[in-house]
Amino acid sequence: MPKAARIISVVLIILLSSSAMAQETTETLDNSTSSATEQKPGEQDGSLWSQFIDNEDGMLDMSEWLIENAYGFLPVPIIITEPAVDNGIGLAGVFFHKPKADAKTEDGKFMLTDISAVAAAYTGNDSWLVGGTHFNTMRDDTIRYTGVLGYGDINLDFYGSDGELPGPLDKIGFNAKGAFSDQQIEFRLGKSNWFMGGGWRYMTNDVSLETGTILDDLFEGNVTISGIGFTGHYENVNSRLSPTKGFTTELMALWNDDAIGSDFNYEELSWEIRQYFIFADKWNLSWRLDGATTNGDIPFYLEPYVNIEGIPTLRYQGPTAATAEIRGGWEFIPRWSAIAFAGGGRTGEKISDLGSAESHTAVGVGFRYMMAKILGLRVGLDVARGPEDTYVYLVMGHAWGTGL
Repeated sequence: MPKAARIISVVLIILLSSSAMAQETTETLDNSTSSATEQKPGEQDGSLWSQFIDNEDGMLDMSEWLIENAYGFLPVPIIITEPAVDNGIGLAGVFFHKPKADAKTEDGKFMLTDISAVAAAYTGNDSWLVGGTHFNTMRDDTIRYTGVLGYGDINLDFYGSDGELPGPLDKIGFNAKGAFSDQQIEFRLGKSNWFMGGGWRYMTNDVSLETGTILDDLFEGNVTISGIGFTGHYENVNSRLSPTKGFTTELMALWNDDAIGSDFNYEELSWEIRQYFIFADKWNLSWRLDGATTNGDIPFYLEPYVNIEGIPTLRYQGPTAATAEIRGGWEFIPRWSAIAFAGGGRTGEKISDLGSAESHTAVGVGFRYMMAKILGLRVGLDVARGPEDTYVYLVMGHAWGTGL
């Protein structure tokens, strides 16, 4: 998800990070579908509850409900655990479009692709948001479209360059409200795992600072931000929701200019590199390197930031920012996994400054439960300790998302 939309739509992170569905084999799906008709001990055949029980192990599982439900519609309560907005709650309606019978790749994998969602949320610092997203694949997954629309009224804090403001203030509160749109389309290169594409990002913001704030490089009032982006990424993972094996990388270049309706002229180059390993079936390891660098007149609240659990959104910002993290997991009993992670980030004026910049680190532990086996969807909690405090996060899918 683009950096600009993340800030305004932070309360939709859980939904938007799940905008592309997992891959599993056609045989697995067919076996699950046929076994759904077999009555097991303790099951109530035909009951609503039976759609939430896996016929193979008798455990709670939402695969059948999400795939076989006639409408594929799921009301989802949203529990927001982002400290930057003081947590919050919301409600989403997620529509899983019925997969096409021939929607599979050459190696026989079944691609569960299309999903739509609408949501509304309210947080502890009086931020609120309404919005929706749609992800769609076309022509045997050779074309992918992702669209996001919404309106938000978000309260956040600005901490200055690398978390330090000039003068006596530790932070400055600000409000940004307005509409946002992110439209992106990608095309597969031949029969490879490479995609190329582009898109358009648009935001209208009415920005106001807390009373008494006087800083020359901060602004107030109505602004429009409009940018054209170009992307390229490689994808080869075993699940888009909770990957445990494979590699992904994405590079995006964004150009904002008054020629396309923007009040700010700047360029941004962002990257994501992520790799996942499985050891002895029960152990997994993953690492990532994410970041962005900008050039020009970028709004203060859209500067890149260190993005890791344990550090609130926008806490450490700069014209350039990068985050590195490593995670390890152990499935100690079927469906249940314990994880541990550590990482950190740096900010600077340009990429060459990151080598000598101060590191901001975080560590944590958590657990996951396999909530939808066919989709590869895991849910759970993380507890992360950053430079200043400890935070708890509800995680659906992978804590990093996939960036796809």
